[in-house]
Amino acid sequence: MYTAAIMVCPAGPRRDERGFTLVELLVVVVILGVIAAVATLGVTRFIGSSNVDAANTEMHQARTAIVLCLYEAEAMEIDAAVPAGWDGSAGVVEATGASGTTHDAADYLHGGAPFKASYILNKAGHITGVASVSWPSVTWAGDHWE
Repeated sequence: MYTAAIMVCPAGPRRDERGFTLVELLVVVVILGVIAAVATLGVTRFIGSSNVDAANTEMHQARTAIVLCLYEAEAMEIDAAVPAGWDGSAGVVEATGASGTTHDAADYLHGGAPFKASYILNKAGHITGVASVSWPSVTWAGDHWE
């Protein structure tokens, strides 16, 4: 015959089954807090520098579209200066060639939403300033974004 043995655990924890002390838990929480703070600072710097890079890329797209417009029109100047700002919209930056054909700089942009900045242009088609900006944490520095 077989007999069943039942194990009974004594009440309360055994001496070799102790948990973490409050000090140990606090040390772990402080270490995790420091790691989170360092990671947050790194991500914030990365986002700020990516906004500057994106703004400078957008400005170069605007410059390239203007240069292509002038080249195609075989013109040295755009038809009119743009003091109010150009955000990539059609009908704002145009150049008319000797043949009378008008070229629009917006045609040389590859679709998408308007720029996040409105660029002020002189008659030569040079970007001389910014009328409005919607880039976060980015400032105009005369001829580029910082």
